[in-house]
Amino acid sequence: MGAGVAGLSVALLLARDGHRVTLLERDGFDVGPPEDAQLWLRKGIPHFLQPHAFIPRGRAELRKHLPDVYDELLAAGAYDVDLRRKLPGGVSQAGDEDLQYLGVRRPLIEWALRRAVRQDARIDVRAGVQVTGLQVGRGRVAGVEVDGSNLDVDLVVDSLGRRTPTGRWLAAAGFDAPDVESSDCGVVYYSRYYRVRPGFELPDGPWLLSPRGDLGYMGYATFPGDNGTFSALLAVPPGQPEWRVFKEAAVFEAAVAQIPALRLWVDPDGVEPITDVLPMAGLRNSFRHFDATSAVGFVPIGDALSHTDPSLAHGLSFGLIQAAELATALGQHNDSEDAISAYVTAVSPGLRERYDYLTAMDEQRLRMWMGDAIDFANRDGAYALFSLQAAGAAAMRDPDVFRVFVRRIGLLDSTRVLDSDLELQRRIEILFAELLAAKRPPAGPTREDMLALASAAEGSGPRLGDRRGPER
Repeated sequence: MGAGVAGLSVALLLARDGHRVTLLERDGFDVGPPEDAQLWLRKGIPHFLQPHAFIPRGRAELRKHLPDVYDELLAAGAYDVDLRRKLPGGVSQAGDEDLQYLGVRRPLIEWALRRAVRQDARIDVRAGVQVTGLQVGRGRVAGVEVDGSNLDVDLVVDSLGRRTPTGRWLAAAGFDAPDVESSDCGVVYYSRYYRVRPGFELPDGPWLLSPRGDLGYMGYATFPGDNGTFSALLAVPPGQPEWRVFKEAAVFEAAVAQIPALRLWVDPDGVEPITDVLPMAGLRNSFRHFDATSAVGFVPIGDALSHTDPSLAHGLSFGLIQAAELATALGQHNDSEDAISAYVTAVSPGLRERYDYLTAMDEQRLRMWMGDAIDFANRDGAYALFSLQAAGAAAMRDPDVFRVFVRRIGLLDSTRVLDSDLELQRRIEILFAELLAAKRPPAGPTREDMLALASAAEGSGPRLGDRRGPER
């Protein structure tokens, strides 16, 4: 159920293992040329056009399990962003080849996956249909209700995303619905996509992947895309109406122009906007405590199982990881209950630690943005922010910190790779203290200055228009 990245991936992997798969999708299922993917109407995925990143673990999973899809993406304009060029000292070692992101937009990812699905005769794609409930028979989930008709299946895979209704459906059918832990992400995102003009090259600078940072009261970031595109993003605390003006293109551009690192990429002489400003709010971290014995014949995957603040872009990678683990479990166990138990055992620890990490990071970041004194320069202070901001800054000066930091945020390693290394934490403290002591220009305007320039720019410029897709 659901043909997002997780649903498409698991459909492909299960079909390639010999299963017959029925893929149910509420929206359409166009394929066509890759450039048309930006124009798809994906009402079922509100964040379809928002910035996404294929972090190192996701890239590795794609190359391992769906290498044809990876090759298709590269042929269609995606590209590898090799971080080895950023290694302090410039000396690589074994394992560093995994320190690569994939520059690509979400629509192109789905296009490549859809293309592979369409070519597989074992997958029956039923698009434009609405799943309205679950069927129950002999004490197990035996199928789904689709547009008033029943579809009998051996296993229902829920990839309906973070707003999945299956908890209600399971409870209505007499099963124990999974308990859900959740926490507020404490952030509102405003983003916009740009295309690089012919002859212009995005400048390199003192950053890991692309310009990003924090001003103490709000954050900013960029995300490399395919075919000469990228997104710029402003992140602000919720419940602050004064920041809502960022949804206006003129205000967004005025704010970006005052943040030196962002301005290097969002240079009007070198790039042009191809979307309006896209807001995203109401985000929550969630973790579903799923027990395979509570609803035999049913299993959640992707955001339907766990969802975290998209600032670290774990979602796409977790979808691929879980798709591969589910396929492996079903291949190793004849009994579906045993298979689902093995799947849950395999994926839960990683989801648990990332949920806890993002929950702590979001809470500490929001308190900082709201004016609390937050110490992220020391491991005994706000540790989640320390492991992100202090470690991220120190990574640009020390190859050991660099490797640990990238592998940790890129899901290649557990968070414990830093959490358990007191010596490396101490090294980060020292390196970050040296950076703080150095005289550096401010990362951007003060909060008061940002509010003033936003007020001055409000209502001063046109919008591209209410289009979902690119300008051309």
